[in-house]
Amino acid sequence: MKPTIAIVVPGLTNGGGVPAVAAFLLGVVLRSNRYRLRMVSLSTGRAEPVNSRITSPHSWLKGPAVQHGQWEGNSYCHVGNWFGELEFQRYGRRRALTDVVKDADLIQVVSGFPAWANSVLDLGIPVSLQVATLAAVELRSRVVRPSNLRDFVQRTMLPVTSALDERALRKVDALQVENPWMLEHARRSCAGTEVDIKFAPPGIDTTIFSPSGKSPSKEGRYILLVGRLDDPRKRAGLLLEAYALLPNELRSAVRLQFAGSCSPGSEFWQRVEQLGLSDRVSHVLRPSLTELVELYRGADVFALPSDEEGLGLVVLEAMACGTPVVATRCGGPEGIIEDGIDGYLVPRDNPRVMSERLEMLLKDHSSAQEISRRARRKAVAKYDIKPTGEVFLEIWDRLLR
Repeated sequence: MKPTIAIVVPGLTNGGGVPAVAAFLLGVVLRSNRYRLRMVSLSTGRAEPVNSRITSPHSWLKGPAVQHGQWEGNSYCHVGNWFGELEFQRYGRRRALTDVVKDADLIQVVSGFPAWANSVLDLGIPVSLQVATLAAVELRSRVVRPSNLRDFVQRTMLPVTSALDERALRKVDALQVENPWMLEHARRSCAGTEVDIKFAPPGIDTTIFSPSGKSPSKEGRYILLVGRLDDPRKRAGLLLEAYALLPNELRSAVRLQFAGSCSPGSEFWQRVEQLGLSDRVSHVLRPSLTELVELYRGADVFALPSDEEGLGLVVLEAMACGTPVVATRCGGPEGIIEDGIDGYLVPRDNPRVMSERLEMLLKDHSSAQEISRRARRKAVAKYDIKPTGEVFLEIWDRLLR
């Protein structure tokens, strides 16, 4: 009988980078035909019906519940937690989750930061953790500049979450990280343990994300950003300011195009109006895969202005499509891009430097083409689903032995 791998993911259906990594691993499992698969989603919200809640005493007797659904053509279980208002409870053990995974042969956790893995530790089942960053880094912008009650609560709880991060790093059986700085941190944290640490970013299908058929867009020239742009870490406003600094003749020829599951907030669009750029900035909501690939192919430049990225799958997708990338030094891109060779890295929170790099690529066609060719070669050689998937197959086979 094939061994069962349970892939455990916080907020599986929420969209964003973590579910994208889960989709990659789902594909690795299915293409290998070596294992049975169980997809498990963990509650990330306060008032989800699967949670018990402090403010709902009748839910105390029922406890965390399990709901079933379909995701990416596969069934999954969505598991609640005790007292959803308390963030630290999301990272703890609960009977409902234990019952879902107890007969798995291996648990693969995919999460933004390590604390989530605590929910499935100490069950007598090997645990492998693929992680992008640390809670202190992922939540940095919110806890430094709290804007609502949730942000204040997260700042108060951050020392607890950070301690849970370090516990998980040292107690899992295998650890996969996505960027160089996290690799260094993991090696320091796990010194003296037997945790198997690997640099193992997810991959992309470079036969889908490809420059084939690349031609001038019917929509004209544009700079592209793809992501969940309601997330303040994505810094859509910084890219807008960089675009506004471009010479008038470039802005009249090149638009600013956004795409993703969420649009930037109202403050962003108010700023667009203030700058007089309403006819130069647009957003495509929830593009299909085909639409997304065409957006990458048609772009002159892909820009990533983020404060923090564990990896930046959108960077890989753009590179694979032969689109030159300008990204901030926000973590993940620094492990992907060789500055000036296959893309450009710029300081965080500096719209002027980003604008200068964008202008250079928009004006120097031959330089942009050469960077595009190098970017495509790197994406195929290092980040295609086949070589990146093999790393995980080797880890799982070793743990199952």
